[in-house]
Amino acid sequence: MKKQFLVIGLGRFGASVARTLTQNGHNVIGLDSAEERIQRVSEEIADVMKCDATDTDILSSLGIQDFEACIVCIGEKYIQNSILVTLLLKENGAKKIIAKAGTKTQGKVLYKVGADMVIYPEKDMGERVARSLISSNIIDFLEVSPEISILEMRAPRMMIGKDLIELNLRHKYGVTIISVQSDNQKIISPPPLDYKFRKDDVITLIGENKALKRLRFTED
Repeated sequence: MKKQFLVIGLGRFGASVARTLTQNGHNVIGLDSAEERIQRVSEEIADVMKCDATDTDILSSLGIQDFEACIVCIGEKYIQNSILVTLLLKENGAKKIIAKAGTKTQGKVLYKVGADMVIYPEKDMGERVARSLISSNIIDFLEVSPEISILEMRAPRMMIGKDLIELNLRHKYGVTIISVQSDNQKIISPPPLDYKFRKDDVITLIGENKALKRLRFTED
């Protein structure tokens, strides 16, 4: 099902978030005050606007309540703007606000003014690199909350040649497969019986960290 997201700030991180959401079939509106950044992403993101997101009238006109989530990706140098935008989004009835921060102090302030989740891109990237070095079959890792993560990994040997019914991953491990990348084709929510996993498949899963850890070290 298509969802609608608002991404405020289209620097490197914000553009990456907007691009990924768009590539996965969702509707994205991107806002930035710099013409250069707008032009850079305009061919990849259908709906981008050059504007000042701290302008109350502009945010009010967008129908903030209709977005599944609002992601504030303003650079840490402009933390005052990030705080103000987060506050305005909260006042306009945003369902969920995800804000980018550079330090724990910035994060605490963003939580206080209404952010539901604060992310620290540099810290998270460092952790993801470290995890990929520790385990050879991990490709990418994203912490959704302290207990739940999304994991992209090569299909372990125990999955090869089997379908989801045979594997029964949700019952055995408490994890859910979101998608499978196979032969340059991405399959969202693979059918339980009609797809058998292959050696070079890359799977994306979501689940509790302890459950993902059990699965990722599973071998025949």
